[in-house]
Amino acid sequence: MSESTKPATEPSIWALAWKVANHEPRTFWWGSGLFTLFFMLPAVIGLALAQAFDALSDGDTGAVYRWALVLVGVEVLRMSSIHAGAVIYTKAWIHMQTFLRANLLAAQVASGGPEAGQPIGSAGESITHFRDDTEDVAQLVDGLVDLAGGAAFAIVAVVALGNANAAATAVLIVPMLAIVLVTRALDSRVKEYRAEDRVATGAVTSLVGDIMAAATTVKVNRADGALLARLNTRVERRRVTAVRDRVLDESVMAFSRGATDLGLALVLFVGAGALASGSFSVGQLALFVSYMSWLSYMPRMAGRVIARRKQASVALARMTVLVADQHVNNTVRPRALPIERWQNGVRPAASRPERVPLDVLEVDGLSARYASGAGVGPVSFVIRRGDFVVITGTVGSGKSTLLRAVLGIFSSADVTGQVRWNGEVVSDRAAFLVPPNASFLPQVPQLISDSVADNILLCDGDPEQLAEALALAELSDDVAAMPDGSATLIGPRGLRLSGGQRQRLAAARAVVHRPELVVLDDLSSALDVETELRLWEKFAEAGMTVLAVSHREVAFEWADRVLRLDGGELTMVREYQPAASTG
Repeated sequence: MSESTKPATEPSIWALAWKVANHEPRTFWWGSGLFTLFFMLPAVIGLALAQAFDALSDGDTGAVYRWALVLVGVEVLRMSSIHAGAVIYTKAWIHMQTFLRANLLAAQVASGGPEAGQPIGSAGESITHFRDDTEDVAQLVDGLVDLAGGAAFAIVAVVALGNANAAATAVLIVPMLAIVLVTRALDSRVKEYRAEDRVATGAVTSLVGDIMAAATTVKVNRADGALLARLNTRVERRRVTAVRDRVLDESVMAFSRGATDLGLALVLFVGAGALASGSFSVGQLALFVSYMSWLSYMPRMAGRVIARRKQASVALARMTVLVADQHVNNTVRPRALPIERWQNGVRPAASRPERVPLDVLEVDGLSARYASGAGVGPVSFVIRRGDFVVITGTVGSGKSTLLRAVLGIFSSADVTGQVRWNGEVVSDRAAFLVPPNASFLPQVPQLISDSVADNILLCDGDPEQLAEALALAELSDDVAAMPDGSATLIGPRGLRLSGGQRQRLAAARAVVHRPELVVLDDLSSALDVETELRLWEKFAEAGMTVLAVSHREVAFEWADRVLRLDGGELTMVREYQPAASTG
């Protein structure tokens, strides 16, 4: 059974754009309708001008004034529609991007279940996903709204102009066909340039974030010159990709404008005979001139939408990979967004699985393989309630890979085999093996720039649980000595703490909910031997079931079983044997 599959078919970009637009349908359609009205009203203005000029040529002054009043009324309505549409559609614009970002965020914080996605590689990459990719999709929808309004006007205009001069009207399709053909020819190039620019942008923002986070390390090692040189290399690469992407985008737009101007010249050339012969009435001539300025926007809108479609395809493909979406539903999953003042902005409650007391955990034929072929397994072992099992092995033997495979938190490896909890197969390990059933402390603990208490409880617990966790993690004395106790701020990534304090703080987080199984990846890496010894004693006294990676003898002495991982296979090193009774 593979834990990750790829989408069977690529979805239509238009279908996804439709779902994005209809996330908040009332706001979107009201705003879009007002913009369409703004684009449609020039058709009425042209017809009114034609009637006014015909009346003027006939000497009907009263009719001229009446049509002038109509023009003023229509123009007032047009200005009102664009202002109201801008206000309403801006809300729809915010909703479209926010709902996509909410789905990306949900994929990042979900552990298992249908919404769980692939972790973002870096903070810099997250910026390009959450800011740029979502904006590209919203830009496509925005372009479609403009194109729909322009198309509605064009239909009316073509009918009216066709009645005046069919030949002149027929040549209007020439620039449209030219734009479509050119943009289709550039299809792969547009996608390639946009994708490369997104990757280059992510590399720059990622390095900037890393430099700022490690500012102290950079200063004490006098590494600013080397890092700035590396940053300059990435910035230069990003400059090349950004300029190339922007030049291609602007070239498509410039071609659209040029094709439009050429179309206007062709119309004038074809209609020159009618103009010279006087077969156009004054009103028809006014209609022709009025409509041509507006029709010039239509090919530009079409060119812009075709280019944005390519860019939005890249953005949606990147987001789809991020949410590990098999059917591309997670990217556009409907979601409540309480961002209006009249909506109730209640934070959704965290959902946890029901606690299932552990009797025995069976790992059966578990294997995790990367695309390169590296990995571990198949391996099998058993952990019973209260056991302390240690896995050891050389660096790079796959110990961390094995732990992550057991917990089901892989996104880039093909995982097979079974994990059984009390004899029952755990089908979605990432969703089930979380507190209160299991907890995981990775090799490098991730802390947030907040208080000690919030780092342990993560806003989900009470003071009594906090005190117990601090005691279990041998951190009570350290916290008591801090200026504000458990309310002390630890700084970005815990920089105000020592390495051992950071490790024990993360350990306190792992045990605060008294999980049935505690999984620890090299907890002892930043601890002295005496502290580690007291830690294992506390865990044993609390009767905790532990699966740990370690290379220290003090852990081996406390372990019920020590397993060695070598060449992807597990072998028994030592098993605890109770002393024989002398009674």
